[in-house]
Amino acid sequence: MMTLLPVFFPVLTGLYLLKTPIKDRKSREKYVFYTLLITLIFTVITNFAFNDAKITFARFAAGVELAFHIDSVAVLFSTLFAAVWTTVGVFSMEYMKHEGEENRFFAFFISSLGGLIGVAYADNLATLYLFFELMSLLSYVLVVHSRTSQSLLAGRKYIYYSLFGASLGLIAVFYFYSTGWSTSFTEGGVVPAELGSRMPAIALCTIMAVIGFGCKGGMFPLHAWLPTAHPQAPAPASSVLSGLITKAGVIAIIRVIYFTVGVAVLKGTYVQYFLLTLAIVTVFMGSMLAYKEKVLKKRLAYSTVSQVSYVIFGLMLMNEAGVTGALLQVVFHALAKNVLFLTAGAFIYKTGKTMVSDLYAMGKSMPKVLVCFTVAGLSLVGVPLTAGFVSKWYLALGALQTGSGVIGFVGIATIMVSALLTGGYLVSVTAKAFFANRADEVQESFEPNNYMIVPLAVLTVLIVIFGVFPAPVISFVGKIARSVF
Repeated sequence: MMTLLPVFFPVLTGLYLLKTPIKDRKSREKYVFYTLLITLIFTVITNFAFNDAKITFARFAAGVELAFHIDSVAVLFSTLFAAVWTTVGVFSMEYMKHEGEENRFFAFFISSLGGLIGVAYADNLATLYLFFELMSLLSYVLVVHSRTSQSLLAGRKYIYYSLFGASLGLIAVFYFYSTGWSTSFTEGGVVPAELGSRMPAIALCTIMAVIGFGCKGGMFPLHAWLPTAHPQAPAPASSVLSGLITKAGVIAIIRVIYFTVGVAVLKGTYVQYFLLTLAIVTVFMGSMLAYKEKVLKKRLAYSTVSQVSYVIFGLMLMNEAGVTGALLQVVFHALAKNVLFLTAGAFIYKTGKTMVSDLYAMGKSMPKVLVCFTVAGLSLVGVPLTAGFVSKWYLALGALQTGSGVIGFVGIATIMVSALLTGGYLVSVTAKAFFANRADEVQESFEPNNYMIVPLAVLTVLIVIFGVFPAPVISFVGKIARSVF
């Protein structure tokens, strides 16, 4: 029963706000904060007290069951989701004052967390698909929150892409269930080593599943929803969409490649090289589009397209160092991208401006916000003493391992070019903010209050701590990487 609480408690308590709206702001803030905090506590307790436990809560015909399994992958992702979501929730209490419809926003904001934890806890493909779709439907409301024509258009694009991507994954789900193999996720995969004539079907279904579920992470060619949806959603929604909800696609890819099909079946095949190529293309394309983009939140959305595909690249290397780097990138990108979108939200909230050029000469007026922006940007570039350097180091090690071939070197070259472009579209922004002409410096203070500053500070400090002392995280994700080979 305890294993169900991290999923169903936020879903039910979130949707309760729709039935019984809270009109008093202070009461609503307490409700939101304690709901998120209790969800975090439930998640931590479940992950440690019920580690490796499995619970089945529904069974259907043909051997289909809905079940949760608290393995190491579930622990990593669910803890990340619950912890970062809580910090973003605190930021939202101030930010949403100028957006309105706060009860509706927080109802779906909290509920989406439950759906996302359900994806992390899923024991099999059917459960994964169910909560993947539930999370997409709940988070759709966050995209269309303002209900303008532009946000409704962005919402349609988001849900169409999400449903189409999930339908590609569903075809693969149907196929794997039809084979009679084990339906539970198993380290190393469940597909027999001797495949015979089934290999073409497995290859096609694997590619469809990775591309389909990869849509949520912005993987080419199903990436176009991100730069459309993010500028229209409120900044806290953009933050979790980019930093956390994109990781639902990563979880699904991990489960398909490493817990269903298996590396022994896929490594060295055209499936691996095709998916590696798609990841490399997405890394470069996202960086180039971000470099050219002038709208701040849209630039950050294109950055997500690039940075999440670093994860997919590491996973498709199919070696221990690559998987370790990919999982590190999951955690450290989540921290950095949430900081970047929240700083963008603070800037928009205080000034009403949305363009990158509007940050020029703002260093004196928003020093705390821009310091956080700078640290997060340096982490995405991969500068030493930031968390992003650690993940990119392991990705490079994975690409250089024997067996990666030419495409490994192409991947490293692409990552280096992407890092230079990332510096160009992020670090250059803070350089112009802090080192503008003295005559152009904005003297008026636009620094937000502690509801915004404290969450930014917490996430920024974590970026530095994990950059300087990464050993505990490396040890944890390294165990996961070793277990799937």
